[in-house]
Amino acid sequence: MEKKFGSLAKCSTLGLLVVASQMVNAQVAEPVKSETSENKPVTNQVNETPVNTTSSLNSSNVLSNTTSLSQQAFTPSYELSGGRLGTGEAGLMTVPAKGAPIVYGGLYVYLDAGLYAGRNDNVTGSTSNSISSALYSLQPEIIGELKNHGDRYTISYLGDYTRYQDSSADNFNHHDFKVAGDNIFDARTRFGWLVDYVKSTDPRGSTDRALTATPDEWHAPTVAGIFAYGAKDAQGRVEVDGSVQHKRYDNNETATLGSNVNLSTVSARFFYRVAPKTSLLIEGKQIKADYVTDISSNSNTDRRLMVGATWTATAATTGIFKVGYAKKNFDSNLRSDYSGVAWEGQIRWSPLTYSTLDLVTSKIPSDSTGIGDYVVNTNYNATWTHKWTSFMASRVNLGLVKSDYANGGRQDDLHNAGIGLTYDLRRWLRLSAQINRTNRSSNIPGFDFTRNVFIIGVESTL
Repeated sequence: MEKKFGSLAKCSTLGLLVVASQMVNAQVAEPVKSETSENKPVTNQVNETPVNTTSSLNSSNVLSNTTSLSQQAFTPSYELSGGRLGTGEAGLMTVPAKGAPIVYGGLYVYLDAGLYAGRNDNVTGSTSNSISSALYSLQPEIIGELKNHGDRYTISYLGDYTRYQDSSADNFNHHDFKVAGDNIFDARTRFGWLVDYVKSTDPRGSTDRALTATPDEWHAPTVAGIFAYGAKDAQGRVEVDGSVQHKRYDNNETATLGSNVNLSTVSARFFYRVAPKTSLLIEGKQIKADYVTDISSNSNTDRRLMVGATWTATAATTGIFKVGYAKKNFDSNLRSDYSGVAWEGQIRWSPLTYSTLDLVTSKIPSDSTGIGDYVVNTNYNATWTHKWTSFMASRVNLGLVKSDYANGGRQDDLHNAGIGLTYDLRRWLRLSAQINRTNRSSNIPGFDFTRNVFIIGVESTL
């Protein structure tokens, strides 16, 4: 089975590129850097990560904390992904492209794929009797792009087809379909929108639900939009955004029925420029989580009010930091409410043009997946990226997630560490290797575990 999958993966990767390049009436243009460059887990380019505080655990690249292969960190969270909301950079909802496009008139098509192999020595995050397995993964992506008088539209598909040689029960296929647009009406007015459909899984052992025979499969359609008013250099700027997401589980109903949820988010923020490259900000956000079955008492309203600043102090330092007050009120009297300090922040220091240090921190309350009334996750993460030559780069990552389960009597410390190397054989062909280690210590016996993951990969664009 695994040999067949490996052969299929190789053929699919090469076929995706060969077939595309031979399309009728198509023309392959020179590679261009997207105006909205944002990293994609595992296959991103070096030194292109934007400041992003939308998700407390987003640290994309070959050592992504959220990459399914590495499984470095997984904590309950319903922070919406897909757009860089809350950073003062509205109008960036479309998918970034890389490599050389295939051109059909005004339509640009970008293709890339990654083929990975490695070993995970604790697939399910078990304290004892852990499952160690070789793994193989194929991750294709296709992006269609249209531009019209400053506006940009994309339609995209990102897949992740992963197989475990010694644990076929944990195999998964992930799919992410997106249609998005960035509309620039004038120098002051911008609007970004996104329609997204994700079909994914929760790896076994990644939640506090009962361990099932296979990963918990789910799908989630999402609609999101962001409106901004104010020129880039204006004294004041305003952003308003909202999203609706319906998450439904497709299997293991006994364990997952209570996790089906409708999420609606609305937020607004005001930026006031106090210096040429520094703005103060105030943000209000509400997240409504409506769990659709009576089995769950998790339905709640999460409101946050934060103040902070965003800055580009020098050519070498950029950042955004917000701190304030969060209050989570549950509809059911069976759960206690949360109120307390919350923060989100990210700083990038680039002492050299070829070396960057990214620091990320956050403290956010999240819904429980089984233990406690809710979970307060405090995250600290540091990532150093260094380009040694024009074709070789490294990345070192250190992270800590402290999880406090309210009224659950449980406290966890999740330590992540990793190192990765990339080597560009050609403009369109990259080799990568990474080693990741995750260690969770808990005050409750049976929740400790250690995981080591080694992955090598081949990544290609047109």
